[in-house]
Amino acid sequence: MSTTAWRFSGTEGADDAVLRLKQLGGQELIDVQDVAVIRWPHYAGGPQVQEHVTDEGSKASSFAKKLSKAGINAAMLESVKGDMTPGTSALVLLTSGAVIDTIAQAFQGQPMELIRSDLSVQQQDQVRAAFGDPASTDRQSPEQPG
Repeated sequence: MSTTAWRFSGTEGADDAVLRLKQLGGQELIDVQDVAVIRWPHYAGGPQVQEHVTDEGSKASSFAKKLSKAGINAAMLESVKGDMTPGTSALVLLTSGAVIDTIAQAFQGQPMELIRSDLSVQQQDQVRAAFGDPASTDRQSPEQPG
């Protein structure tokens, strides 16, 4: 299992991503163990966390899932909140069995950035490259000051 956190430029970007993930899960392209959405609306004093968003809104099933499976680490949620700015959203995923290239195609054109993960550096670079994240190419060929 791996945990990744993705930042979106708008407050609804993470919600759109949850819908896409549900579709991919239905096609058995990814096994989503847990999902948290973090939004920081412009009017709010700080980020707001909504955990276990794939449980179809049932508090009882959310509690049962929390007891039966590993969830997203609270420290990860706090660190992602620290990476956010007003007007953004983030999606924190605990997944397994992801088909990276297929998932990247499903999210093609969606402006998103990998901001945190528990993946190895090599795995992070592969994910960033698959999703077209410019940070992956920046690390590979740093520019010299002019």
